[in-house]
Amino acid sequence: MNSVWKLAYSVATLGFVLLISCATGPEAWDTDNWAGMDSDGDSDSDGDSDSDGDSDTDGDTDTDSDSDTDGDTDTDSDSDTDTGPDPGDPCESLDLNFNTSWESFEEQVLTLTNQYRASGANCGTYGSFGSCGPLTMQSQLRKAARRHSWHMGDLNYFSHDSPGGPCGNDFVQRIQTAGYTSYSTAGENIAAGQTSPSEVVSGWMASDGHCKNIMNAAFTEIGVGYALVPSSTYGHYWTQDFGG
Repeated sequence: MNSVWKLAYSVATLGFVLLISCATGPEAWDTDNWAGMDSDGDSDSDGDSDSDGDSDTDGDTDTDSDSDTDGDTDTDSDSDTDTGPDPGDPCESLDLNFNTSWESFEEQVLTLTNQYRASGANCGTYGSFGSCGPLTMQSQLRKAARRHSWHMGDLNYFSHDSPGGPCGNDFVQRIQTAGYTSYSTAGENIAAGQTSPSEVVSGWMASDGHCKNIMNAAFTEIGVGYALVPSSTYGHYWTQDFGG
């Protein structure tokens, strides 16, 4: 296993993403005076409060009251009801590789990251940052981070970009695929080869761009993903996905 460290960071302010998460309000012309209309304020006649033409209120086109259209009672868009990853989905199947013993490393990364945020830091060319509030672990960002860490190790590469990857071509697409769409700014730190949470966070903090991401007060949520892939070049792969 190569013990050489690798670090990389990326950040994007994504005004255009807001268009994805904007909800369309009730139609202005929708009243119960129209033939076939009801008085629930939407554009169908089924008597519920959405406009999808079925008899529930979740806004999709089935009647199972969840937010997908597969007719079962979970929200993972496959045809079972277990809410777990779908082995037949190239992206969701990455989740099956996660080992729960890795969670401790992820939680330690979060703790160390928040300790630096509470103390303030000098990020070199980006200047000094005062103390800022703690990040909270966000499940969708964590899912995206875990998937990317595993994918890098499994395919033996190191990059923010994953052209043709099962979850998207870059970190923006990956977090959106994981369901994280309501944000205005996002960023990502990655690393490989570091064998402990303290080693990887110290390495990020010693790198100006990574330090800036960690100390960015505009970020309020984080997902941390760690993967151990012994057959790969670096063995240990780390991802921090930030959102705010």
